[in-house]
Amino acid sequence: MKQCEDKVARHAMIALFNGIEWYETNPILINLITSGAELTFSPLSPGLEAEVVKITLGENPFVLKVWNKRSKPDVLRQYRLLEALQRQKIRVSEPIGFGKTEAGDAVLLTRYHGTPVTKVSPSIFKKISSVLADIHRLSPDGLAGTELTKFDFIAYFFPGIEAFPAMKENLIHLVNAADMKMDRIIHGDFNLGNMLVDDGEYTVIDWTNGQLGDPRYDLSWACLLLRIYVSESKYLTFLYKYQEEIPVAAGELEIFEAMASLRWLLLDRIAGVPKYPDTMKKVRKIVRDNPFLNENVLQ
Repeated sequence: MKQCEDKVARHAMIALFNGIEWYETNPILINLITSGAELTFSPLSPGLEAEVVKITLGENPFVLKVWNKRSKPDVLRQYRLLEALQRQKIRVSEPIGFGKTEAGDAVLLTRYHGTPVTKVSPSIFKKISSVLADIHRLSPDGLAGTELTKFDFIAYFFPGIEAFPAMKENLIHLVNAADMKMDRIIHGDFNLGNMLVDDGEYTVIDWTNGQLGDPRYDLSWACLLLRIYVSESKYLTFLYKYQEEIPVAAGELEIFEAMASLRWLLLDRIAGVPKYPDTMKKVRKIVRDNPFLNENVLQ
């Protein structure tokens, strides 16, 4: 039975790949398209936004991401951003192609850069934080010719917050107090799940939210997810390693960590987020310990 199911799944993947309309071609992509039966397909863990498939030709693995869920991002913008970041030697996915399936779903093909980070240590955090710091240090001027979008911060990261007046009031107060500087490249969802490791090399993937923004928010979102899903001590280690490269004042971080906390609470209410037995206990403590957050946002 399993062999039959695997065969059906493989045929479905082949049909999906063969049905993609590619908007640009290059020698690597043409080689994949014409290889046919030589390709092997294996599903990877899907994200909240898309299905992910590993495609292998000989010893060369690639990753195909298909946005066939609710999210409909601008894949061309993401593709161009990856190209530009690669030229600047930032450790990001190497883009190979972008297009649409016969169903109209956007797809992005990149090289395979390993598996998600599951083990952490001070030395690993140093490497990961260096990747983030390199992104934040990079001047947008170095990406001339690339479409770097600057979105409205609240509208982009907090859609639907109007339904939660306490959160919205707290958020507006935070934004007004933060003196935000939307002039640097940010990843928008930097976390261990978006970091791949292969033979000691670390690569940041999933640039759906890549844009011009404030690096302090990017850092604070990464720190918050470590506090919630890993541990307080690991979060502090990561923050310390980042601050060795780019110092950030503690008072500023508290404001941006408050914003990140509000985003997590909003996502929990409108879309759902991963939760474990101790998750809400950690979140409540984070909210209550932050002087810039009102406890009524937990209600």
